[in-house]
Amino acid sequence: MTAGLELSGLRRAADARAAALAQRFGDALRVGDGAAAERVTDDALASGMAPEAVQSLVITPAMTRIGDLWEACAVGIADEHLATAISQRCLIRLFETMCARRVGPRSRERVMLAAVEGQRHVLGLRMVADVLEGAGFDVLYLGQDVPVDTLREFIVRHRPTVVGLGFGIASDVGALADALWNIHDVAPQARIMLGGRAIPPGLRDTGYPYVTNTTEVVKIVDTLLAGGSQRPPAMVEMLRSHSQSRTLPDPSVGVTDVIAESLAHAADDAGVIARVHIRRAEAYRELAYRDPLTDLGNRRAFEDELHACLQRPNAAGTLLMIDVDMFKTVNDKHGHDAGDRLLRATGQAISRSIRPGDMAARFGGDEFAVLLPGSTIATACLVGDRIRTAVSTATEQVTVSIGVAALSPDPRGALLCADTALYKAKAAGRDRVVAAGPMPSAAAEAS
Repeated sequence: MTAGLELSGLRRAADARAAALAQRFGDALRVGDGAAAERVTDDALASGMAPEAVQSLVITPAMTRIGDLWEACAVGIADEHLATAISQRCLIRLFETMCARRVGPRSRERVMLAAVEGQRHVLGLRMVADVLEGAGFDVLYLGQDVPVDTLREFIVRHRPTVVGLGFGIASDVGALADALWNIHDVAPQARIMLGGRAIPPGLRDTGYPYVTNTTEVVKIVDTLLAGGSQRPPAMVEMLRSHSQSRTLPDPSVGVTDVIAESLAHAADDAGVIARVHIRRAEAYRELAYRDPLTDLGNRRAFEDELHACLQRPNAAGTLLMIDVDMFKTVNDKHGHDAGDRLLRATGQAISRSIRPGDMAARFGGDEFAVLLPGSTIATACLVGDRIRTAVSTATEQVTVSIGVAALSPDPRGALLCADTALYKAKAAGRDRVVAAGPMPSAAAEAS
């Protein structure tokens, strides 16, 4: 009962913090202060919010408010475009954070995202694309106002497994129905998800998942990939039968500032270029920080993450040092290829045994390390036992010995403590988890 009340209190506090950040972000948008908006983004990330949560709980509410004000003629089109450009600038920072935390490709399947013909407000779709790409999906982002013929052509050429359609501004729903019908026609095996405030309620209840925010989109895509193909509901054909002579919205309606429109396109182009550079930098980072055999981080990546973890407010957590028992014997007896397969299986077993926010790395040779931010020694020992069981089950050849230590302001000291505990586990008979005692204080060492 007490734990439930504490959890409820923590959620309320988190909601209040997010609301306050959204208010600050909205205030920055109203006055066109890009630097202030970026400070809000940085403060949100520093508080521990995931980039997807910053998008959904901070940027989206603020932009929704700007959109409501624009529709009510309380702000002009130039103000709306400026707010979008500032938000795009902040999304670049979030995209960089998501790419930096990515651990290998999540799926080889392709996800295609497009705004239906006539739809020109696509900030939400851009957020979805960033989140999916940051999660490791192969994303093809077509952007705004995609004609049905173009959508059909891209689907035939690229064969996406999942197609996401955005429909955020109320217009001729026949365009949406035509897009859906064409997807089913040329790619019946494709799965479809929908997003945007203007999606008709009837289509939200016909088997197409409806994406309400970016925090849930990864789970939705994972579910679609695990499921079968969809059949077009009768409602699609019904809506389409009324769309043969439809007239799409005039793109000039409501646009009263050509300079603002031009600057908005320039901001979009700058965002595309920035993402290209981020992807390129991330590719180089992968080469420098990824162990090619196990696809885990390497020692450099682990030590960098350890230092970053210790820089966060109220830094706490534990780390595990893991060594494969009798690996040299197996390697000498069965050869290096068998040894490599064993190391890959060990790395995969470790990865499956930890949380998304934890980090596993190959430290070198047959030694691995795991960082568990925010965990206690007791929790780390449980994780260690889970890893030990998973490795034994996956390999059926070897066991692992594990040393556990608490994080401290001295990262090298914490690694040494975990390493010492590891060798105690080895000396005690292997295939076990041993926790290190508390690190001596600086004063005690000086004496």
